[in-house]
Amino acid sequence: MKSVSRSLQLRLLTAAIGMPILLLLIWVGNWPFAVVAGLVTFGGTTEFVRGWLFPEASFKETLRIWPILLLPAIMVAGAYFEVRFLIAGAILAMLFLTAGLIGFPKKINKPYLVIASSIIYPAMFFSTFVLTRELTDGKWLVLLIILATFTVDTGAYLAGSRWGKHKLAPKISPNKTWEGVLGGILGGVVAVLVLNVILDLEFKTWQLITLTFLLPITAQLGDLAESWMKRRMKLKDSSGLLPGHGGLLDRLDSIVFVSVLVYLVAL
Repeated sequence: MKSVSRSLQLRLLTAAIGMPILLLLIWVGNWPFAVVAGLVTFGGTTEFVRGWLFPEASFKETLRIWPILLLPAIMVAGAYFEVRFLIAGAILAMLFLTAGLIGFPKKINKPYLVIASSIIYPAMFFSTFVLTRELTDGKWLVLLIILATFTVDTGAYLAGSRWGKHKLAPKISPNKTWEGVLGGILGGVVAVLVLNVILDLEFKTWQLITLTFLLPITAQLGDLAESWMKRRMKLKDSSGLLPGHGGLLDRLDSIVFVSVLVYLVAL
């Protein structure tokens, strides 16, 4: 009981410190938002590479290869200044992917594949967070991403805890149920419709319909994808960077997927 209480206290404290900072960054936008997004990407990339290549190593030990880990972060932060950063990142990912697939140098193809993957996820996915903030009504769109995703997660948790009986993917995430999925979809639908009015986003009909139906599904696919990766990595959390919450990817798994969807729909 004490450990559960301690965990809850840490979660609340982390949220109390982090949420005001996040809201301030969203409001300010511009290069401060982009730079912090790059730093978050650096942490997420470190978690990703550590999980696939050095699961027994600590987060700090993984930082020894910081020049490689820094590349995706520069790409995300640079997306604010120039689209060529994203193009360069895509080319770099293709080069690493090609090297990994053909096995050059021999017997070290996995690191190449992991690095290529880290440029795509979380980096390219998360770059849409920066790009979305720069759109018209960007700060409200970013708030939509965060609040709607939180509502999906909450709806899935509440419905799954109360009525969950039918397992969704027991080999990937034993606690997820179809009842939870339906609760998340319901929460997401309500969130998109309500936030569209409150934030005065004025989506076109096709945009609103697309987000209403796809956002809740996309958010839960992101969560499931992260659960699958951690299961393959044999890790409970991506790291311990966020006390009480786990790692950055544990908190951003749904958001990075949703940010891609919102950006593409809002263009």
